[in-house]
Amino acid sequence: MFTYLKQIFSFFFVSTLLIGCQPIMPTVTPITIETSTPSDPLVSTTGRIAFNSSRDGHSEVYTMNANGSEQTRLTAFKEGDSVFAAWSPDGRKIAFVSDQDGNREIYVMNADGSGITNLTRSPASDQSPAWSPDGKKIIFASVQNGRSDIFVMNANGSGQTNLTNTPTADDITPKWSLDGLQIAFASNQDGNLEIYVMNADGSGPTNLTRDPAEDTDPAWQP
Repeated sequence: MFTYLKQIFSFFFVSTLLIGCQPIMPTVTPITIETSTPSDPLVSTTGRIAFNSSRDGHSEVYTMNANGSEQTRLTAFKEGDSVFAAWSPDGRKIAFVSDQDGNREIYVMNADGSGITNLTRSPASDQSPAWSPDGKKIIFASVQNGRSDIFVMNANGSGQTNLTNTPTADDITPKWSLDGLQIAFASNQDGNLEIYVMNADGSGPTNLTRDPAEDTDPAWQP
């Protein structure tokens, strides 16, 4: 389809072996404790930074202080990659994506790496977890119905609900608004990737960009 969409969903179309050879290593810009905010999914409320690294053979989730000290590996799966780490608003938990069970699932763990739990337990590929501002819910993208839709679930994995349900398009990279009332996401339901916003219950989806170019990765201003 589109080059960007193919990159986002590379896990959906290539073998696990190929994934293991090309771990995802997103760049994290160091920031100081004074400028970190709970709205940044990679930075905890205490200023620690979560990131992915393949230094131990395949991609794992690490944390470090804002000055780069105390780099600590939190995940240690024998198989698969762990990516897309996202702090809970209170900084006590981290949601992330791992394919260590054979396909991409949304996991959650304590900030010290303990208590790792598979939340989605789905045969489909799940990715891009994002916490609601109150920490009670997590939104994510999933291909449970053959195309990617935006889902929401309780923070313990229960109550998984399809918010977009667009069988002929892909909806990806969801982000909560700071008040938790809306969700921004990217979708190609109008033919090319555009930025949409909808209510937190999935109602009122609106195309914001309406541009012939590909528009992706929305982020709300704090």
